[in-house]
Amino acid sequence: MSQEYQVTEVQPVLPEGMIFVRINCILTTMVRAPVIAACFLLLALSSFVQYAIGTPKVLDFTIYSEGITHVFYQTDTDPQSPDSILNLYGNSIENLVVQDENGTLLSSKVDGNIATVETLGAATIKADYDTPDLISKNGKTWTFQVNSTVDYSVLLPKNSVIVGMSVSPLNLQTVDDQSLISLPSGSSEINYIIGVLGTSQTATVAIQKAQDFINTINSTGVQTPMALTKLQEARADFNQGKFSDAESLANTAKSLALQEQQTFNSVPNTSSNNFTIYLLIGIIIAASAAGFIIMKRTNSKSRSSNTVTLNETPKNRYVAPDKETIYKLKPELRQDDKDIVAFISEKGGQVFESELRKKFLMPRTTMWRAVKRLEREDVIDIEKVDQQNLIKLKKIEEDNK
Repeated sequence: MSQEYQVTEVQPVLPEGMIFVRINCILTTMVRAPVIAACFLLLALSSFVQYAIGTPKVLDFTIYSEGITHVFYQTDTDPQSPDSILNLYGNSIENLVVQDENGTLLSSKVDGNIATVETLGAATIKADYDTPDLISKNGKTWTFQVNSTVDYSVLLPKNSVIVGMSVSPLNLQTVDDQSLISLPSGSSEINYIIGVLGTSQTATVAIQKAQDFINTINSTGVQTPMALTKLQEARADFNQGKFSDAESLANTAKSLALQEQQTFNSVPNTSSNNFTIYLLIGIIIAASAAGFIIMKRTNSKSRSSNTVTLNETPKNRYVAPDKETIYKLKPELRQDDKDIVAFISEKGGQVFESELRKKFLMPRTTMWRAVKRLEREDVIDIEKVDQQNLIKLKKIEEDNK
């Protein structure tokens, strides 16, 4: 029986304490770690920027006849962030008032067109201010120009006539003899004239622009019979020398054409939407029933709480007078002064001057004269709050005789 021997190589013995590790895993981890860290950093920064720089949710422009634009700006903010940044429209910012969702005044600092607001836990910010930077004038033509990141509305002054727009409006209507225009986001320009009505030139321009606008809508397959009828009436008045009526009818024709286009685009597909309609009707009925029950319970609770409150009312206290009391004590007030008093009374007895200008659409100088007139009549007090004029009805003492 023969024996066979096999010779094997002797493996070198590693010194004690050394461990063999693959270098590929270490290199891969070292490369990936900075990339992952950078991604987390970008996510954190994007979240911070989203809350720190407010994007408007509501944006309204009210144009005054002297070329000043009042801007109303509403946006959401992070309640956890101490500050919020607003990108304002225009570089010359006047009469800035910033409030939260509860109407509490917030402190702000303006640098150019950037406003830094101390949010104080607010979830919504509302800003009102005036600026002359959005309006320019060339001869008799005024031009409003803005570049917005969201859809917005523009209210033109009274007795103004639109002679040109760079974009098609989302909606166009007349409110108290003023043109209210809804426009899409982006850059837009509105050209208008004030107080120049009834001339052959302006009537011709209005009729031509109405015809071009109607032709554009008709080219998309939308029929506009009402607008065409109104345009024919405008041409007939123009031929009779009634230029003011012709211009007014031409502008009405444009509004009717836009309404007919919106009606055409909003017609639903009844065959596919019947279920949705029935579902909505059911939801409305259920909500109405629930609301009725809640109101009934609330009314019963409020009646009981009112009884307690009346019994605990102090005998002598200072309260803001109601408008009827003021009318009785000041029978010589003008009607426009009474309207201002009524509005202040509805707002709880105090408003900012900017709110009055926005409500009554008065130029700054005209409103200031009205406010000073009421102050001379001993009806209101004027206080300075954050560089704003706070208008307050004067308080009277009620004595329980």
